Amino acid sequence: MSNLRKAVINQLGGLEIFKQSFKDITRHGADGGFHGFIYYTETTAFFKQNRRAILAHLDAICFDLGEDRISVLKSWRCLNHLTSDEIARGLYEGGKSDEVTAVQNALAFFALEEVAHDEERREEENAEPLELTSYNYATN
Repeated sequence: MSNLRKAVINQLGGLEIFKQSFKDITRHGADGGFHGFIYYTETTAFFKQNRRAILAHLDAICFDLGEDRISVLKSWRCLNHLTSDEIARGLYEGGKSDEVTAVQNALAFFALEEVAHDEERREEENAEPLELTSYNYATN
């Protein structure tokens, strides 16, 4: 998850902002409005730039559940109104439809929430905290 963690922290604006925000993200969800994850232009770009890392994390969850990507995404409240074909288009084809945007936005939110929950688990287990020097915050 380290690539995904780095991407989320960069998108939020840095480690200090992440440390201040992760508990709010876990309590209220990504749709609470967090820097870099507010507008569809931000979330869809984030998904496209980090597609591999996001889908790798989703695949690990799918494996644990014994389900495929489409089935898992279709079970999400924010996507359960979409058909399997619409979800597949959002995952694999892209484009500018409302359905594609919904899927990509949901997956960007998924990444944000998963990284925040992971940090909360690390804190509860007294794991080694993130260090400012361990990340490169340069933007592309």
